[in-house]
Amino acid sequence: MKGGHATVANGCALAHSFKPMNTRILMSLVPLAFALRSLAAEPLSDDAQPLAARITEVTVYADRAQVVRQAPAQLAPGTSRYAFAKLPGWIDEGSVRVTLAPASAGKILDVQVRRTFLAKPTDDEFLKAEAAVREISDEVAALDDEKSVLDAQTKHVDAIRMFSLEKFPKDAAAREVKPQEYSAAVEFIAESLRKTAAARRELEKKRRNLQPELQARQRRAEELRQRSQLEQRTVIVTVHSAAAAAATLTLSSMLPGATWEPVHELRASNGVTNLALTSYGTVTQSTGEDWTGVTLALSTQRSTETMKIPELHGLLLGNSRAAVRAVNRIDTFQDANRNWFAQNGFFFNSANPDAAQQREYADNQKLMLGQSLVASAAFEHLQQRGTSAHFTAVGGQTIRADGRPVRAPIGAAELGAKRHIVAAPELSLNAAHTADLANTGKQPLLPGKVALYIDGAFLGLTETDFVAPGESFDVFLGVADQIKLSRVVDPKRSEYYRSGTRTRMKVAYVLTVENLADKPATVQLADRIPVSEVEEVRVSSVKTTPEVKADIKGLLRWAVALGPKQTKEYRIEYTLEYPADLPQRADPKKPSAPGSTLHFESDLKLQIRSLEDVLKK
Repeated sequence: MKGGHATVANGCALAHSFKPMNTRILMSLVPLAFALRSLAAEPLSDDAQPLAARITEVTVYADRAQVVRQAPAQLAPGTSRYAFAKLPGWIDEGSVRVTLAPASAGKILDVQVRRTFLAKPTDDEFLKAEAAVREISDEVAALDDEKSVLDAQTKHVDAIRMFSLEKFPKDAAAREVKPQEYSAAVEFIAESLRKTAAARRELEKKRRNLQPELQARQRRAEELRQRSQLEQRTVIVTVHSAAAAAATLTLSSMLPGATWEPVHELRASNGVTNLALTSYGTVTQSTGEDWTGVTLALSTQRSTETMKIPELHGLLLGNSRAAVRAVNRIDTFQDANRNWFAQNGFFFNSANPDAAQQREYADNQKLMLGQSLVASAAFEHLQQRGTSAHFTAVGGQTIRADGRPVRAPIGAAELGAKRHIVAAPELSLNAAHTADLANTGKQPLLPGKVALYIDGAFLGLTETDFVAPGESFDVFLGVADQIKLSRVVDPKRSEYYRSGTRTRMKVAYVLTVENLADKPATVQLADRIPVSEVEEVRVSSVKTTPEVKADIKGLLRWAVALGPKQTKEYRIEYTLEYPADLPQRADPKKPSAPGSTLHFESDLKLQIRSLEDVLKK
């Protein structure tokens, strides 16, 4: 026993905690998986009492959710059976866990998962729907038969008409034909055609009136036919109690059709040092059940790792005679996932006949599946860093099973910030406001999109990487539009010439930083010079004004203090010597041996080509 709960996992008693981070499985689930597969689609046993269960807790992973539902049970003395009925047909049967609380109320003897269906072909409702379709179909068939009779009658009258047209000239030549005779024949033919046309119109009218009803009845029958193929699951729990007692049965299971992604909001005010950072989990689910007022948790952990004991194996190199014990593990979640793909859309459509809703649901599912892949890759990267994160959403959450994303708050913090204006005119002529922050909270900051708000105005989206508690990071706070930048080549101090197989280039840049505002500003200005790590490329005569020393990567940095409306100028000069064919060389895919063709960064080649184009003019 643990925590005052008696727990059974798929028919076997074990100790279990519902917290995914602490789960320990003390037995192999393989024999049970075979047992579950052998169960036929059985009706709910008459002696199993249906439970009024409610979903209370949900933990969402990158590609699935763990759903916990609770139900009150009035235990009778002896052995009783209780049923969690009408569960989605795609629950992961291998993840089913049942707990009885308080543990003193009784003991769980067995847990079975049975397959049922939403409807059966023998159900009265289904038979009535089929009979209703046949009734209208018979009426339409009768109208079609009557139309065939009218078609035959029309052909007969038309034959009489043709016979009269052929006979009249012959009679007129042989004898005197009275007008009344011809008139009577014409009137007979016209009246017959008129009556036939009227009858045909009446048939078409009746057919048009029957068609919508026929289609409606056909749709209803098709819905019931689909429902007869839609599976549900029922979990039967057998409990033994020494005496009558009030207890709570808790069922936990995994199921596909859910994902989440971290997003953040960063709010700042001009003149205020602290920034407000709020983190959310955007949850999307189409599990077939609404989650109403649940305790919601979001996890980056691999959900499969909650199902096994972490166990290290030896790292062996070479031929070892040591025996290796292999365990065949059946992944029951794959079966659940296949069922979800095959049935979930039909399940939603059977409950939501509106075509527009069905199209929206299908679109939401596609987006959710795409987001699930992104989340799985991002969370896998965190696993490689040797970390995972588990968040509990603030307050009770309600998330409908319609595939629409819902944002749930998972944390908020006031962070002290050091604001800067940074500029790298080689990359962009827009200076940027940034803030240096430290994650002083207990929770990590997950990689994701960050929505920026300054003085309540939305400025756009940026992104952040993973930030551990206590780690520093910086964020973009928008364009510093009061700072004007320029970076140009000074043609008077630059030159280019080629001598044989070598090219020599002297480059001089002029950088200007102008403060357009009426108050002082400090700009962190950055630029760079080439750094050669190979003998055939040489960088010399480096000069900067004002003088600043480059770091080992060739990066230059100035702290530029500007008064109101002030402009300052900075210069960079260097000489570059390199083989004349360097800009046209193809980058080798693999590193070369020393002294052979060398690998050069493509951005350096592009920079050399650009400079050559400028200096050759």
